[in-house]
Amino acid sequence: MGTSTDPVYLRVLDDLRHRISSGLLEPGARVPSRNAIIARYGVGETAAKHALAVLAAEGLIEARPGSGSYVRHAPVTRYLEHGRLGHPGSPFGLAGDGAGPRLTREHEADRVPPPPAVARRLGLRPGSLTMRTRYVLCAGGAAVQLALSWEPVSLTAGTPVAVPEEGPLAGRGVIERMKTIGIIVDQVTEDISVRPALRAEAAVLGLAPGAPVLLVERSHLAGGRTVETADIVVAADSHRLRYRIPV
Repeated sequence: MGTSTDPVYLRVLDDLRHRISSGLLEPGARVPSRNAIIARYGVGETAAKHALAVLAAEGLIEARPGSGSYVRHAPVTRYLEHGRLGHPGSPFGLAGDGAGPRLTREHEADRVPPPPAVARRLGLRPGSLTMRTRYVLCAGGAAVQLALSWEPVSLTAGTPVAVPEEGPLAGRGVIERMKTIGIIVDQVTEDISVRPALRAEAAVLGLAPGAPVLLVERSHLAGGRTVETADIVVAADSHRLRYRIPV
């Protein structure tokens, strides 16, 4: 339970969270309403509302319009295996691909000016164009991973690998594609963080708006220059990233 100096809502949040994690409130059980929380814990409406909002943001409960809030059924955890840099759009693949649900990948590419943050990652000047490729990885027909990849058009224009999913090396991955045009990738970096899902991401991944997602910002470098960068998004409550590091 929270200390006397903690915000009032933390006392409610800690108790409800404990009741859910201990099984006192089982998956599918109705969570006390705002009025019930006010009466039970002796707090105000703001504290009750805030506690419920935090539980929803943490993915522990879900609101059903006109009915109330209920404990969410825990999603099945999938491991995304690292070290799959040849796979299009992502260095991750579902662990145990062969025995699990059938995997499919959807993609589309277009030439666009990169967002400012992406332009900085690629070291591009204003007015530069990138080949942007959108990927959706599906398992058993359900989307489990999204990726947006950007490559400078100045590097690949006029070559057989200008569009990642077209030509003789379609889908062979950044490292192999770049090698055929004389660009040797010698480093891959990844920055991993957690943030709320954007509305469009939540809709595709079947998440509640604002649900937490893992964001992997991955870049391929050749001689210190970034030749491709991507944002990879997966649901944080149902996926773990697994790295195997040879020693």
